[in-house]
Amino acid sequence: MLDNLREILLHSLGAGITVTVEAQDNLPSLVADKGQLETVLINLATNARDAMSGQGGLTLGAKSVTCKKERQLSHSADLKPGSYICFSVSDTGAGMPPEVLAKATEPFFTTKASGKGTGLGLAMARGFAEQSGGGLHIDSVEGQGTTVSLWFPAAGGAPDTVRLRSAAPVLSHSARIMVVDDNSLVLEGLAAQLEENGYEVLSFLDSSGALGALDAGTKVDLLISDLSMPGMDGLTFTRLAQKYLPNTPAILLTGFASVAAASLISEASGGPVYLLRKPVTEEALMVEVAQALKARGST
Repeated sequence: MLDNLREILLHSLGAGITVTVEAQDNLPSLVADKGQLETVLINLATNARDAMSGQGGLTLGAKSVTCKKERQLSHSADLKPGSYICFSVSDTGAGMPPEVLAKATEPFFTTKASGKGTGLGLAMARGFAEQSGGGLHIDSVEGQGTTVSLWFPAAGGAPDTVRLRSAAPVLSHSARIMVVDDNSLVLEGLAAQLEENGYEVLSFLDSSGALGALDAGTKVDLLISDLSMPGMDGLTFTRLAQKYLPNTPAILLTGFASVAAASLISEASGGPVYLLRKPVTEEALMVEVAQALKARGST
């Protein structure tokens, strides 16, 4: 999960932020809502970016810890003895003075300018961790950065499997779709699936060729691109393509997909962006395409 999250953050936080993952191997499972956990980690990462003013290092961590006695946390009740997974988000930013650190998880408390933050991010993170049976701890030194740690009880059992939506696709025989992927086999497969479902497809093995077609006046109703590509990545391509075609929806194919990540990506681009988790099934692709076109008004 952290490796996939790193992929999203690298494309979304800006070129000045490096993102590193430091996770132990063979960590045990934990019981928590995965979507909420992803949302919390993304919120903490965006807070870290702001604290670093867009320049610095972000580290996502995960480790297994056994507490033989109660462990004191700075912003939650003490952890009871037991086995836990500790997630951490560390930055090299401005850090917090003691008076700010003491209030950091209070609802609606924020040091950001008006309209730049709700003051709910850390409060929601603390609430989620506590509801899951864990807690939140913050280490911060002014001028030296901040580490936010989330503790969750470890549990046995197999990891949750991904459940794809099963809604039936809505076909549009008039929509034109631009597909970009540096893997020729993947590109051919995506194009074939779309064409079999009635769409007109323009395929490109690199972002430059696709942008050249748009510069020449080519019009499309939807953009589909792999997020990780050599040279120009999918998010950069989407930003530039949406300058030619404002408000044209885009689907980015990635190993990580959640509502929070999609929101973060959309903020970093110039139009609506949807994320689709790889490996992509034909059913999932058609559902996402239909929804994106419906939101645009093309179906």
